Amino acid sequence: MAKREKILSIILIFVFLGAGAFLIFSKGNKSWSFKGNGESLKKAEAKKVPKSPFSGLPCENADARAFGVIIAEYPETMPLSSPAQADIVIEAPTNTSKGLTRLLAIYQCQSPKEIGSIRSVRPYMTDLALGFDLVFSSWGACDSAASRIKNIGLDWLDARVNPSGAFFRKRNIPAPHNGFSSLGKLKVAAGNLGMRKENKFEGYKFLEENEIIISSEDQEINIDYHYPVKYIYDQKTGDYLRFWNGSEMIDRNTSKQIFAKNVILMKTAIGVLSPGVADIKVVGSGEAKIYQSGKEIKGTWEKKNSKGKLSFFDENGEEIKFVPGLIWIEITD
Repeated sequence: MAKREKILSIILIFVFLGAGAFLIFSKGNKSWSFKGNGESLKKAEAKKVPKSPFSGLPCENADARAFGVIIAEYPETMPLSSPAQADIVIEAPTNTSKGLTRLLAIYQCQSPKEIGSIRSVRPYMTDLALGFDLVFSSWGACDSAASRIKNIGLDWLDARVNPSGAFFRKRNIPAPHNGFSSLGKLKVAAGNLGMRKENKFEGYKFLEENEIIISSEDQEINIDYHYPVKYIYDQKTGDYLRFWNGSEMIDRNTSKQIFAKNVILMKTAIGVLSPGVADIKVVGSGEAKIYQSGKEIKGTWEKKNSKGKLSFFDENGEEIKFVPGLIWIEITD
């Protein structure tokens, strides 16, 4: 009996020694934890998912260089192909302050099968494209824009040259509105020309999920272009539903109404450089209004030079944090 008790005592000693060693190890090793370990792992995995510097959404191509394409808005081009699949869209007049508009659509995360109607570029769009570090695409350019592209060294895929057969015309749409491409074709053309593939755009700041508060207020945004643009805020989703010339704006690729998570009114000086060519100030600073989650934020925009980032700040000078999703920038005077 005495022998058995002695053996049990020895076993208990080893058990206590082992438990003590485990506690010491646990305190010294901060990565070891039982409490909430499942949640911690999920958060750790979530942090590993790359996010687009353009939209703030999870993106497999977050380090890849983005592409910018000039898309025209006419009754003949509707519905447009792919604006809903962009990360950022910038809309601005092409000829006068209240005139016809074209879009600079920026693509990084999604790969639309069709992009168009692609048209020519105006000079101010080239400075915007350089600031976003884009591979730039258009169907030609006015003389002043072509000179500007050369002077600032912008990587340009011109459909008139049609590198690697990246651009094509569709038979069922009247010219000159029938010019199209796809992101896959543009990537092949850029690769064959040896254009850099890595993104250098520093990106915007974005709100975390717990920071987003969706307002239940009504909100409507109207822009007085030649073909009027309107956004109606959806209180259930926090989306800004886009309307063009009085009708829902539908994307041909998705067959659904286009919406943005953020709408920006960027106010600046708009003049006329030459007949049919608007002269728009995009380098400098000015007034801006940012709409997100049903709220209006009064602030400013700033772009220090052609290569500089187009930034947006609130009235306190703090850089705006956007709701993750499509950002639509409307340039007006």
